[in-house]
Amino acid sequence: MKRMLPKQIKRIVFINPNPYYAKGINEATLYPPLGIAYLSAVLEEHDIECKIIDAAALQLTLRDIYKEVKVFKPDAIGITSNIVTARGAMETGIYLRTKFPNEWIIYGGPYATAESDYILKKTHGDIVVRGEGELTIVDLTNSPGNLAEIHGISYRLGSKIVRNQERELIGNIDSIPFPAYHLLPDFRLYRSRNRKSPIGFLISSRGCPYSCIYCNKNIFGRRFRSRSPANVLTEIELLVGRYHVRQIDILDDNFTLDIPRAERIFDEIIKRDIRVLFNFQNGIRADRITPELVHKMKLAGVYKAGIGIESGDPAIQKIIKKSLDLSTVMKASRLLRREGIIVVGFFMIGIPGEDAQSVQKTIDFAKKVDPHIANFSIVVPLPQTELFDIVKKGGKFTSDVEHGTKTGFYADDFTFEFGDINAEFIRKYASKAYKEFYLRPSKILDILLSIKSFGELKWIIDTAKPLVRFLCA
Repeated sequence: MKRMLPKQIKRIVFINPNPYYAKGINEATLYPPLGIAYLSAVLEEHDIECKIIDAAALQLTLRDIYKEVKVFKPDAIGITSNIVTARGAMETGIYLRTKFPNEWIIYGGPYATAESDYILKKTHGDIVVRGEGELTIVDLTNSPGNLAEIHGISYRLGSKIVRNQERELIGNIDSIPFPAYHLLPDFRLYRSRNRKSPIGFLISSRGCPYSCIYCNKNIFGRRFRSRSPANVLTEIELLVGRYHVRQIDILDDNFTLDIPRAERIFDEIIKRDIRVLFNFQNGIRADRITPELVHKMKLAGVYKAGIGIESGDPAIQKIIKKSLDLSTVMKASRLLRREGIIVVGFFMIGIPGEDAQSVQKTIDFAKKVDPHIANFSIVVPLPQTELFDIVKKGGKFTSDVEHGTKTGFYADDFTFEFGDINAEFIRKYASKAYKEFYLRPSKILDILLSIKSFGELKWIIDTAKPLVRFLCA
């Protein structure tokens, strides 16, 4: 029987699925689903009533989700997805389809964008919003009967999947309203290394101009687009004033790409005497900081910053196309430490082309740079990345990453083989990396001295849990 799609959409529920099955993820860190919070904010400006169900934060079952959706009585159901939550997203969509046969089921997020045909066929969903979704979701609610005219979507038409042309990226991202924070659950449910709480989360820019082979740019694209300092400051003051946050985690990919803009933001925070701490959880590029910038970061309340390093072998740096001179990493780490800012180094193990010698170079470099914390994450080739294509062409996948994964970046369940790289190699060298870096008296003391609150201590303990298998191997 042919389904009748809604003639108009006035109520929509967005769901962040619960990846209850996931292993090897950092359970100490849990971000709010800002993507669907942005969509909700835009729709509310168009008089669409929205609800957000964060099943991950609330640890909801499918039955729990169904009960909340049933009470809300939406015209459409939106489900977000990434590589780890993909399975949960599809399970949620399949289950809700049996309960709500006449409501649109719409998927979005990095995974749905990469695998739109598969997810529509697998779940009998209606639509995938591909890429940046704020303008697309408004078009869907305004003109639900004109799917063929809406850019940026894929949809089912009988037994066929129709893929409309891409939607252009939003040029002026100051025009996007702040996320609908009021629709999220209690901020205290979200987790990060916190020196103070509750924590707020903020994205001040979109897009990355670099060409790293492991990065999926299918949502925000390659073009760097930044919000104005005034716009960013208004959101910071909203988070501090209305939501009483005492720490803000900046989730940009490239906050310091435009150094003068970053300096103006910090200058204004200092000038206005905004009492809040900042954590650059996603990291900043080592070659996009200066002594002046780091000093302003410290004065503005930045107490922790990550640096994406990935490999200590220059030959592997060329393979991953990060365009990073390792000498700048040493300088960046020293600059941050000199200002009393906690440094986290992000490394990867399992890059195609690595062997025992190159991984040892990464371990030795990590000890030389000496960040307070080193994350040696396991490589997971994401769909729609050059890394994925390299493995598909020259190696062999040992699990079906293309259709979602149940493991995160700290699991010993490796997903592919390529040259010397396989599950046995990964277990051996991940264990070696963690042991050599952390099982040093000076490093243990360094970590202990960096802790200034119970929240930080708890985060470090919880973060270490998925790594115990490597330390005990």
